[in-house]
Amino acid sequence: MNAETKIVYRITYTKGDGVKYISHLDFLRCVNRAFKRAKLPVKYSQGFNPHILQNIALPCPVGVSSECEMLDIEMTRELGEEELCKSLDAAMPDGIKILKAERRTNHPDFFAIESAKYSIDFSSNKDIDTESFDSLDCYMIEKKSKRGMKEVNIKDFVRSMKTSKTDNGTYHIDAVINAGSQSNLKTELLMSAMAEYYGAFFSDVKTVRKEIYFAK
Repeated sequence: MNAETKIVYRITYTKGDGVKYISHLDFLRCVNRAFKRAKLPVKYSQGFNPHILQNIALPCPVGVSSECEMLDIEMTRELGEEELCKSLDAAMPDGIKILKAERRTNHPDFFAIESAKYSIDFSSNKDIDTESFDSLDCYMIEKKSKRGMKEVNIKDFVRSMKTSKTDNGTYHIDAVINAGSQSNLKTELLMSAMAEYYGAFFSDVKTVRKEIYFAK
């Protein structure tokens, strides 16, 4: 079967609080068991150690929940999109909800992912000026790269950011930050830099990935 006749479906799903602390490898095992339980005609690789032909977009960091995860899965035959969605959802454990399944046609490749939107809630041991860090053009931090640690401007990775204080005294952030193979920033590094800037200690941090954005 050549590239033009591959039968690939893009699955969109949530990753809830109940599964946000499992590693990426454990998550893959969980998903693979679900495909088997659902008795779906998934395609396997060739060789001595065959595995399901799938690709997960921008794996969610441990401790982060998501409303917009995606994976591509190759099948040996065509399925109805609604049938696939219902069958796979019924086989998934609590915490993973299948939102939709679409035959991949003109969908962008995962390497074209450029950024992601996050919702972050947290508490602080001191009052902070919610506009100060947001409005900075430059804040230098040490960030790990392929060649080791290097100093970078964290604001170069932040496309938009708005911090607000809630009625109960906690804080909320809506942020769009670089994500993908070309440029990527972990939300925990953003929060660490922000806490350092304010000289504060942040606790009860809850992060949710809301959307993934591809290059236009």
